[in-house]
Amino acid sequence: MSGTSAGRMAATAARLAAVCLTAVSLTTALSLVTASDAAAGDVGYVTSQEAGALSFVDLDAMTVEKTIAVPGKPAGIAVSRDGTRAYVSQPESRQIAIVDTVKREVIGEVKVGGGPLGIAVHPSGSPVYVADWYSHSLLLVDPDKRAVVGTFETGQSPSGIAVSDDGSVVVTADRDSNQLSFFAARTGEVIARVVVGERPFGVSFSEDGTRVYAANVGSNSVSVVDARGHFVIRTVPVGSHPYDAVETKGKVFVTDQYGGTVTVFDPDDGERLAQLDCCDYPEGIAAGSDGRFVYVANWFANTLVKLDAATLEEIASVDVPDGPRAFGEFVRAAPTAGSEAGAGAGIGAGK
Repeated sequence: MSGTSAGRMAATAARLAAVCLTAVSLTTALSLVTASDAAAGDVGYVTSQEAGALSFVDLDAMTVEKTIAVPGKPAGIAVSRDGTRAYVSQPESRQIAIVDTVKREVIGEVKVGGGPLGIAVHPSGSPVYVADWYSHSLLLVDPDKRAVVGTFETGQSPSGIAVSDDGSVVVTADRDSNQLSFFAARTGEVIARVVVGERPFGVSFSEDGTRVYAANVGSNSVSVVDARGHFVIRTVPVGSHPYDAVETKGKVFVTDQYGGTVTVFDPDDGERLAQLDCCDYPEGIAAGSDGRFVYVANWFANTLVKLDAATLEEIASVDVPDGPRAFGEFVRAAPTAGSEAGAGAGIGAGK
């Protein structure tokens, strides 16, 4: 073989090796991206009031990955948009717990007085909003200073609380005043008070932010409220003692405590689409980050149930500690590796 031929063969072999190496590297990179995407599924942060616990549930596998102690009868739950912090209301100890969701441990507590119940967090990560049942007020908490930095008057016994996606408005469900209070999120200024059904408990915004849903535990109905005009569009009959509601994929899902059902209705006309006999004293309800699934905490059964939002079928269930409430937006995409934080019967029971 001539030296020229040998040189050409060597060059060809080198080029083939480079192509193979590039292909292997690309395959490896794609595998890592796929694994990363798979790892970043949704997590359910489930408060169990009787057990004094917070459970971290892998919602793809429907398995409890870890449970930590949170004293003070934990009820309300809020999770930052980036998924790195969770905030838990502790009505019995009159404080809120701050949880590092990456390390999965309580890293601080804030004394708030009264009886904290509903809790939400601003899209920016601060402040944290707390509905104080006994002081009849909306509290603004700075999670970095770990202090209450604002107090604003609500109606009697505020329970649920929600923040608009754009972070401009906070709404409280003032149970014993039969009303919703709308506040400017940054200043606490009262925008409006809207009379709804009897004893509104849970409150949430629609997917597009134009409506607010109030679950009226005393009148077995959901009030659909115009979020900008501040008037009741319609009142929708649901099951017995509705606790909370969530909209996803063009449907509104409502947990009916005493009925043991989830009522599903059309948000545009209030038409009932289904009443799912899936649950045992259902309370907290939330949609997954892509809206395909709905998750329901069952107080009596001590389970978290996964429903398909399209077919309305039960997909899976997982056992959680005693007395799950999961009152609030308890589902978020899991924080990625290396993430750092950005900025019992009675209270909590509805009825």
